[in-house]
Amino acid sequence: MTVAPRRDHSQRRRTRASQEVEVDVDEIDPRMNRSGPELGPLLREIVDDSEELVRQQLRLIRSELREEWVQAQGAALALGAGAGLIATGGIFSAVALVHALHRTTRLSLGGSYALVGGMLGVAGAGLLAVGRERAERVRLPPPQSMEAFRENLAWLKEQVG
Repeated sequence: MTVAPRRDHSQRRRTRASQEVEVDVDEIDPRMNRSGPELGPLLREIVDDSEELVRQQLRLIRSELREEWVQAQGAALALGAGAGLIATGGIFSAVALVHALHRTTRLSLGGSYALVGGMLGVAGAGLLAVGRERAERVRLPPPQSMEAFRENLAWLKEQVG
């Protein structure tokens, strides 16, 4: 089977029966025109693929933001519970401890309140430090997804521009 040279932008092919068959290039690949591939459909495909990539990355970022939000809620719950316990337990314990110190050490009632208040302040500061440490682990927006998104946007700008 041999192929004759192109004439008038069509191909001629010889079959075993020595019949010539004329094939129009447009029938083989509609994206091809007489001068080569058409740029319009190719650019459209690039734009469509780019749009889909951006949509996928936005879905990923949204998903990671939800995960970070759950983590932030846990940190806020720990902070709130710690603060509530400090307040409630502190009030009752402080009153009892102040009066016990006053009776056993002959400290004045004011001195006993100051000593107990200082100890409770140190304990509360420790709990707040734990809550702050947990809150610092929360990353909004997710850094890896945002970096990938920025890289893809830069690539798209480079392709379009």
